[in-house]
Amino acid sequence: MLLAEDLLNLPETKKRLNDYGDEILIKNKIKFDIAKTKNYKTNIFYHATGGYGETGLGKGLYLGKDKRALNNFYNTNGGKIEIYKGNPKFLDLSNYDDFDNFESKAKKKFPNSTNNEHLKLLILKMGYDGIRYYDPQATGEEFVLFNTSIQR
Repeated sequence: MLLAEDLLNLPETKKRLNDYGDEILIKNKIKFDIAKTKNYKTNIFYHATGGYGETGLGKGLYLGKDKRALNNFYNTNGGKIEIYKGNPKFLDLSNYDDFDNFESKAKKKFPNSTNNEHLKLLILKMGYDGIRYYDPQATGEEFVLFNTSIQR
């Protein structure tokens, strides 16, 4: 499993960041908004409440491991950071090709789902609680917990 810093250095990530803006904007994005594993705590996740509806990967609890990065990116218009303690079973889809392949498989398996519910349905069917993914235009390494019944 690649660390957040490894994922940041992937060619696909660099391409996506170049689409984000100029060099100074990208440098500040990496400094303030991108998760860094040195800030992680074992079995601790954070949820920023100042987001904008958080439905990119379907309805779920959107989490991160870097409190500072989440607060900087999602709580710009207010909001707070909530703590989630636990050890959910996440399917690692942080590699872009793995995510694309999984999404394609989920769409085929659940063709009539809406609002990206196909991702949630396949994840839960496979016995996972959620997805680990990488979005450099947000905070980098992020998690979506679909099985919120295990929330602590």
